[in-house]
Amino acid sequence: MPGRLPVDHAGSGPLCLFIEPYGEDFWLEPGEAVAVSPVSDGINVEFTVTVADELVSVWLHEDVDPHKVGSEPQVIDASGTPLKCGHQRHDRAIPGPFPAAQTKRTASPAISA
Repeated sequence: MPGRLPVDHAGSGPLCLFIEPYGEDFWLEPGEAVAVSPVSDGINVEFTVTVADELVSVWLHEDVDPHKVGSEPQVIDASGTPLKCGHQRHDRAIPGPFPAAQTKRTASPAISA
């Protein structure tokens, strides 16, 4: 179907499907298949896909313009049911190339008038 990006997870562990620029995450188990598409029919979209070890990031560009991001996306399962952000997230953290900063909290400096 035009305007639809199938995503089939053939790996052995959980996979995070991340929809940009909305920051929506959907977790796929091995063997799970979903599709990404715009909510509205008849919108001409192009997909940009970035793949990392445990992460697939998808952008939808409206009117096939790489600078026009605006189509409201949806992720649907194999039965055609739209999934909600956080699908199967449980206590997982979104993978990424940058480790979380390890910083100590310090007291606010004293301010004198």
